[in-house]
Amino acid sequence: MNSHLTDIEDISSQDSAIMMEEMSENSQEASFFPALWQQRRNLAFRIIGENQATSVIDYGCGEGALLSFLIWETTGDYPITRLAGVDILHERLKMAEDACQPQDFELGTNLRVNDLSIELYRGSVAEADQRLLGYDALACLEVVEHLDPEVLEKFWSVVLGTLKPKLVIVSTPNAEFNIYFPQLKYGTPEAIFRNDDHRFEWTRQEFEDWCRPAAEEYGYTVSFTGVGTLAHTDPAVGFCSQFATFKMKENSPLSSTSLTASECHSPVAKIQYPIYPEIHSDEEVLEYLLNKIAYIRPRLPEPVEEDDYYTWARDNDSYTIKLTHTDILDEDIPNDKKREVNVEEEEEKVDGEEEGKADEENGVELGVIDLDDLWLALDVRQRCKNRSRMIKILETSTLVRLDLEEGKVRFDEEDEFWKEYDRRNKVSDLSSQSSTGLGYGSEFDQDEYYDQVGYDYNEEEVHCDNIGYDEQNGGWDVGSWSKSTEADDTEAEDSPWKSPAVEPTASTADPWNSI
Repeated sequence: MNSHLTDIEDISSQDSAIMMEEMSENSQEASFFPALWQQRRNLAFRIIGENQATSVIDYGCGEGALLSFLIWETTGDYPITRLAGVDILHERLKMAEDACQPQDFELGTNLRVNDLSIELYRGSVAEADQRLLGYDALACLEVVEHLDPEVLEKFWSVVLGTLKPKLVIVSTPNAEFNIYFPQLKYGTPEAIFRNDDHRFEWTRQEFEDWCRPAAEEYGYTVSFTGVGTLAHTDPAVGFCSQFATFKMKENSPLSSTSLTASECHSPVAKIQYPIYPEIHSDEEVLEYLLNKIAYIRPRLPEPVEEDDYYTWARDNDSYTIKLTHTDILDEDIPNDKKREVNVEEEEEKVDGEEEGKADEENGVELGVIDLDDLWLALDVRQRCKNRSRMIKILETSTLVRLDLEEGKVRFDEEDEFWKEYDRRNKVSDLSSQSSTGLGYGSEFDQDEYYDQVGYDYNEEEVHCDNIGYDEQNGGWDVGSWSKSTEADDTEAEDSPWKSPAVEPTASTADPWNSI
């Protein structure tokens, strides 16, 4: 049976090409930002998260615009661990399979915290597949308007009567909004649909009349909203795309119109994401958390000493150079210039002290970090698995105290534990550093990082020769520089630090790519 279970981008007729030209001429009238397909996807994602759904079916998944968005792991207590996509077009399902594959940056040290499996099926919404039973949520975005009457008639008995997810999200075009697309000639005998594959386009009342009886029959509540407005539109017309959200009631009744579920869909792909495999005891996790706090906690800048390190930049490379005041260097400065240099040094010293006081008063709060900063670190989430466990473990420590109302972790900065950590790891001022999301251990290993991204500064030393005072120009003159080991500035092929996949976009064949 041809269920036309396609997305709005499936257009190929000559009429569609004409509509594309008209749309380009009336871009202001049909310009949504973000694009309407993105707004639909974002709203569905928000509703799924608010209802704590951890498994989702995408009915009419197309090339995976929603699925590839749901695969991103959240930091909440209810991560999505199971996804399924159903579509009638095999080629679209293969595109969805490609869009849902793990990316390079999700491997190595950046493994997911929670399981994620994705199953893709080719099938019709007129049939209930038993492998889709037990999912928390089902989303069906811009699909029902493509269904033939005999298929649409079975939609609710399959979705609400047989599969029975706790949450169902359905969206469809709002025909009333077509008044803002003159080329559609809404309200006239020559009126056309937004897509020539549409079987109908409902007004808001017609959509409600289709949804409310089904909600009542199968034991659901239903509410309505939508996405898509333009600057000049009348709110009384509603949204461009209308949404219905169904939530299962407690003790919902069994319906006599339920169908028998069987394995009627054809499997196309199954994707299993790799996850962080190690299991850590509470004692191990606590030790790790304390070291993490010691690493990311704010610190005041250390006072500048006479012998200090300065940065010498050349050709976009930065090198650490140690300049020491020696008798030889002093002899290079003419006597009439020495006092001038000393005055400048004193002014810089005063300015530095005032700047340090400003940092302490305005920017740096010692002995406290945000609880979110700790939880957002991937390596912390890998070990704790969920935020509740992290909080429970931290509450057993005498070194920290939690302020859950303000979301803070507080501690005594003068405690010997934190000072010993700095001495052990030779840490100075890390107030501007954070390991959040890096996926490394509690101590950020710079050598390990540069090795992985293709740099090797492990053995590099920089030497500056012939340093003297240039009387003519009134400044220091560095005669030459060299380094003992050349750095390889090319990115390693196996680098884990690669850009994420580009967000899916609407088909270029779709004249309603923003709708």
